[in-house]
Amino acid sequence: MKGKKEFAILFFLIVVLVFYIKSEKGDKTRYDLPDITNIETKDVTGININKKDSVTTLIRENDIWLVGTQKYPADPSAVDKMLNDISSLSLTALASESRNYSIYELDDDKKIEIRILKGDDVIRTVSIGKPASSYRHTFVMIDDDHRVYHAEGNIRADFDRSIPDLRDKRVMAVQDEIHELTLEKGDKKMTIIKAASPVSVDVTDSQKEESAPEVTAPKWTTSDGMKVKDNEVESIINSLSDYQCDEFIDGKTREDFTSPVYTATFKGVKEYSISFYEKQDEKYPAVTSENDYPFMVSEWKANKIMKDLDSLLDTGQ
Repeated sequence: MKGKKEFAILFFLIVVLVFYIKSEKGDKTRYDLPDITNIETKDVTGININKKDSVTTLIRENDIWLVGTQKYPADPSAVDKMLNDISSLSLTALASESRNYSIYELDDDKKIEIRILKGDDVIRTVSIGKPASSYRHTFVMIDDDHRVYHAEGNIRADFDRSIPDLRDKRVMAVQDEIHELTLEKGDKKMTIIKAASPVSVDVTDSQKEESAPEVTAPKWTTSDGMKVKDNEVESIINSLSDYQCDEFIDGKTREDFTSPVYTATFKGVKEYSISFYEKQDEKYPAVTSENDYPFMVSEWKANKIMKDLDSLLDTGQ
């Protein structure tokens, strides 16, 4: 009997507790989220990223985004992510009204404050804290509102970036149809030209009767008529369609680099070139005709272009 009474009491307490939790949850949802209107990204002319020890500014000039006081070209994909995050910011819940910001990394030491500019006007301010434990939301504060909200998505990483991170690392984008390339390694030089069009090699009647496979002329040859490996040449050219560096070299200019160990020149509608210099810690310093700044590129990426000249010859063996 005593056991049944204790069970009944326990059951009653559980019911009361469940009711209390539901009531508390219901109370917490009795609030209005701020009405966040979407921002037209085409209207945004600047983004200020403010951290405790640094301020990074991006500005748009002639539809090109530039980063830092030196106005380096910015990575378009990185800027697009930031603009999409802020312009379509979606608040899903109120997280806190307590002003205890440190637990959300929204205190002055940890927060990232974003100011979106239209001309000289700040049209939105967002303070970004840490992501929620699910990484599906991020703790944020909006404009002058002291409350902390859940914003949809894990957006902190898109803004927690330095100027080197935000620079456009594409140093060459060859879109022309290349018809000639010249490779120079040390005192060796090879010029490779593209045939006007592949043509069939003449075969005898007896060969035709035997249904011999059609033989075509090489697509690429050296300027003095030697056959080269077409696939290797095409691989070099294709690697330059979107060639990206690992990092730029601060405090140096193109003129600081002389005596390259390897140079490749390509002719299409216009002429392109890339030069590599003495390797440093598994990376090559390099410059291109398409970028104003010297940079470093990983050895494996440099080797996509820095082919041994003799290895390009098709000896038929």
